[in-house]
Amino acid sequence: MNLETTSPTTAKRTPKPNEKASLAGNETSVDRPQVIARFHWWLLLIAVIAFVLRLVHVLQTGQVPTVDQPIGDSRGYLDWAFQISQGNWYGSETFYQAPLYPYFLAILKSCFGVAALGIRLAQITLGSVSVLLVGWTSRRLFGDRAGLVAAAMLAAYPPSIFYDALIQKAALASFLLCCFLFFLTELTKRPWITIAMLCGISLALLIVTRENALLWFPIPLAWIVLGLKSPTDRPESGVADIERSQRWKLALGYVAGLTIVLLPVAARNASLGGEWSPTTFQAGPNFYIGNNLGANGVYVPLVPGHETPFYERSDAIRLAEQESGEPLSARQVSRFWMSKAIGEIRQDYLHWFQLMAIKSLMVINHYEVPDVESFAFYREFSVPLLALGKLLHFGILFPLGAIGIAMTIDRWRSLWVYYLLIATMIAAVVAFFILGRYRHPLVPLLLPLAAAATVEIITRLHNRQYRSLVAAALVGAVSAVLANVTIHDENRLEASSRMNVGIAAAKSGNLGQSIQLFRQALEASPEIAEAHFNLARALSLSGNDVEAIRHYQHALQLDERLTEVYYHAATSFERLGHREDAFRFYQRAYELMPANQNALKGMRRTGKDPSPSSNQ
Repeated sequence: MNLETTSPTTAKRTPKPNEKASLAGNETSVDRPQVIARFHWWLLLIAVIAFVLRLVHVLQTGQVPTVDQPIGDSRGYLDWAFQISQGNWYGSETFYQAPLYPYFLAILKSCFGVAALGIRLAQITLGSVSVLLVGWTSRRLFGDRAGLVAAAMLAAYPPSIFYDALIQKAALASFLLCCFLFFLTELTKRPWITIAMLCGISLALLIVTRENALLWFPIPLAWIVLGLKSPTDRPESGVADIERSQRWKLALGYVAGLTIVLLPVAARNASLGGEWSPTTFQAGPNFYIGNNLGANGVYVPLVPGHETPFYERSDAIRLAEQESGEPLSARQVSRFWMSKAIGEIRQDYLHWFQLMAIKSLMVINHYEVPDVESFAFYREFSVPLLALGKLLHFGILFPLGAIGIAMTIDRWRSLWVYYLLIATMIAAVVAFFILGRYRHPLVPLLLPLAAAATVEIITRLHNRQYRSLVAAALVGAVSAVLANVTIHDENRLEASSRMNVGIAAAKSGNLGQSIQLFRQALEASPEIAEAHFNLARALSLSGNDVEAIRHYQHALQLDERLTEVYYHAATSFERLGHREDAFRFYQRAYELMPANQNALKGMRRTGKDPSPSSNQ
């Protein structure tokens, strides 16, 4: 099955010298100046529409509490960026999280002094440029119509609108991925060393934004050396092999581009931690989170209630050193958690195979698994998300991409690099844990194939070539079923996200809104211990200690590992005059956290001196 890349009026005529061969291998597309100009004007219009949709979303969601009061990774990135902008650009520790996004934020702050709105505007601008890049990439792969369809899909794709406006690295990662794909496909028309170097630089920048992109390093290199072809001067002959010497020059240019970016990062890590790494040292903890005996496919912190960057690194180091009984370097901590995960996998291979099957389905599922902020929650405020959310989502994109692969499989010799990039990214996400923003890099990869499939399906339906669509319909049906089954406990995940918004509302001083959000979270999923704890904190701060104590106790019944509950419950008991209960909870808090001097003071205030046994 061949995808048509030309209009019906030009598909049957003899190619002329001013036509070029596409990466697809056996097709031609008209390259007349007026056709190119028309394509670019339409593409520019689509990019403008993309910006308008994202701008409307930004303006309508400006009052969401997590925008004014970022929490989780967003807070961590902003704090890191502030330190960089104040002159601490080198840092004092090896990178635990991918560093490029905080440096990007620091540049924005240093140059423009931007706040949350400025950051979001900068990111949606990158998102709109990504629309142009996807359009150009898809045109090079499958022709003009596919290029415009792919650009339109990305412009109106609701999760992209959502992620582009979050203070998260997903927006920057998507832009860099689109740059990488653009330069990769551009090599087929211009096999120049400069383009190869830009391909390497863009991938390297993506790696220091999204670490699992490091797995892609050998794929373009192998393609340049083994599979890259160049257009000839005679269109009827299609493409021609590139001389071996030129291939090696391009390969060296690609590696040089990677080295320019990654070598300084590795040297910096070595200077601070004595160990070379071109990215970060969190692979081991993340692998354990995604593959331990209690893993369920989504993020669960090593310590309950410690979901923030402030705790992630310190908890990983502290727990690893406690269990090993000795100080560990960053690489040793990562290896500890990797070994621990492999050990637990070996304890129950059946559980792990089931877990991998579930994660494989999760990565192609229609549902955007929330991290701190939820697509579904933002949809309540955003007309673009609400209007487009049912029309275009991953449960539609993935089946169309699968159809595109089926329809282009006979041209695998020219497209295998693209297929391999998709397969590698799916494997990289499945190997750890699933979040919507983690699997979002699949979107720019699938869009050209989905657009090509859409164009081809419409063409064949128009030409009444119904039989030729049977195989595509079968692939699409199976993919649609797999992508749209319910896998997650969506109520619990959405409740957790709503709880996070409640935390942000409380931090901004709006206790009434935070209490309402916590109650909504518990209505959706009553068994979230953290939601009971956070509701209790908000109630306590608002003066309702009686109800607060009930929720503190409920939180402990659900998860006794929430050690912070004891201290805060003790303060509520003390305010109510229940001195014995207050002492008992202060004592338990001090036993669990001997460094908590406030618990020790609380014990003394309630009229009893702590005995030596209390300190054990």
